[in-house]
Amino acid sequence: MIKSLLTIAMLNLLTVPFNAQQHDDKIFHYSSMDAMRNGVYTGDITVKDAKQKGNFGLGTYNLLDGELIALDGNIYRIASDGSVETADLKRLIPFGSFTFFKKEQSIELQGVRNIADLQKKLIELLPSPNRFYAVKIEASFRSISLGGAEKVNEKDTRGIAYFMKSRPVYQKENVKGTLIGFYNPPYAGGLDLTPFHFHFLSDDKSVGGHLIEGIPSDLKITVELDEKNAYEVILPNSNEAGYQRKWSSSEAKAQY
Repeated sequence: MIKSLLTIAMLNLLTVPFNAQQHDDKIFHYSSMDAMRNGVYTGDITVKDAKQKGNFGLGTYNLLDGELIALDGNIYRIASDGSVETADLKRLIPFGSFTFFKKEQSIELQGVRNIADLQKKLIELLPSPNRFYAVKIEASFRSISLGGAEKVNEKDTRGIAYFMKSRPVYQKENVKGTLIGFYNPPYAGGLDLTPFHFHFLSDDKSVGGHLIEGIPSDLKITVELDEKNAYEVILPNSNEAGYQRKWSSSEAKAQY
């Protein structure tokens, strides 16, 4: 049984009554980035389960067997050779973020020269740097660099950083598609990448992966935002061996 161990709820009670919150207007987050940093690469939710949690999202598959992208209700797997396929509903997921995307605001960014530029400008224009946002960007790229994932041995517990050094990287030119991602506040660094985690899927479904770098074809980019007032964290079944081990944590070392 999957157990819900933590829900982080941030409710603006002055403007939105508690009972008016949409049941599905939240980010469903499975496992944690700290788990991946400590070599936990198995989970017990399926692609079919994830589709019930959102029509938009990202993640990976058990034992890092490909990158995961959820867009418009479909879930895709980017194989280690860069090919894109519709994911089998029975495939298991060790890490992922999913939500039902509802555009609440559009932000127009000017003079975007690369991904670092995009992220910097977007942070400056976010309604709040302390809340969670689902971020959707449809754009064309003169060039883009995407990361993949290769299946690891089930007994290998080296952290994700080790495998990212030799991950497959796909370089593409003149490609149009969608950036699927999330803005995560700094205090969520143990749960996911901060400030942004983006995957990319081309319109023709021929290429996808984790966004590393890119040069947009147009210096003006429109970003769609969906602010989320609730963040639900689900951890794998309590029998998951990786969660039994002692981890090195990303938690700030300070006393209060």
